[in-house]
Amino acid sequence: MTDVAEQDRAHPSAGVTTRAADDATPTSVRVAIVAYANPLDELWRCVRALLRSIDNAFETPGVELNAVTIDLGDCSPRRLLTNEDAAALSAACPSRVRFEYRWFGRNLGHSAGTNALCDNAPEDALLLLNPDTYASPTLFLRMLRALRDGDVVAVDARQIPAEHPKHYDEVTGTTSWASGACMLVRTPHFRGVGGFDADHFPSYVNDVDLSWRLRLAGGRIVHEPTAVVFHDKRLTVEGGVRPTSSEEYAGLLGRLVLLSKYGKDDDIADLLDYLEEHGTTTQASAAEEFRRRRASGALPETVAGADHVAEFTEGEYGRRRF
Repeated sequence: MTDVAEQDRAHPSAGVTTRAADDATPTSVRVAIVAYANPLDELWRCVRALLRSIDNAFETPGVELNAVTIDLGDCSPRRLLTNEDAAALSAACPSRVRFEYRWFGRNLGHSAGTNALCDNAPEDALLLLNPDTYASPTLFLRMLRALRDGDVVAVDARQIPAEHPKHYDEVTGTTSWASGACMLVRTPHFRGVGGFDADHFPSYVNDVDLSWRLRLAGGRIVHEPTAVVFHDKRLTVEGGVRPTSSEEYAGLLGRLVLLSKYGKDDDIADLLDYLEEHGTTTQASAAEEFRRRRASGALPETVAGADHVAEFTEGEYGRRRF
């Protein structure tokens, strides 16, 4: 079941046209937000912050942004928004922004939910955004500008308060992968690689896999440190991220499946040996599920010729800065 609430007026994206071939900056964007049991006030904060950031991009001279669609996909067992809630969010949008709400009626997972929101999207680019994020006023503008070079197919933002430690080139921005918490990706390239691999990465590590497939297809991934987004994560007293048990399980299982997909058998053996000796109960359960899938032939086919993009360094997906 799909419910769509939108402004009762014509929207420019209905006739979206792409930029000239020599100008790669997107002129239209679809924001894809997949929610599951999020509090209503959290969704309001997310959309309000996003609208301020979009408005700033609209008002910046030289930025040819024509239209934005904010598409909220609800995977909760019960609707997060009433018709009145959706209408209120829609009414808060300016004339060049449209708000859509879809209740899927079941938990599709982040990957399948995002793919559904982006299917047949006419916009030039897709902003994949977590519902527990809050955009800075210049986020939208800085991410758009990061796609001005045609070889750049995706960009991610700097997350606060827990900044991601992955390495990036301080001159070019080039990085191994882009975080799906706040990623702007060109629509043709997202579709060209088949979107997220929802069958094998329903919610975690899907962004790493997507990024590597985009790079295998010839694209460049960049990190834009001046594009800042607040990601509301639980932190330890040392400032690190404290995962829930479900996040720990899904993250480790996703890591093992990713290692398998990119032919890293030695890394799998080393990780399983380590978990056998030092793993938590949750980690042991994830390792057991991986073994079950491997024995039943439920793992993805190995991607050939991917050694130059599949960067596993000291247990991370590429080098770290800190």
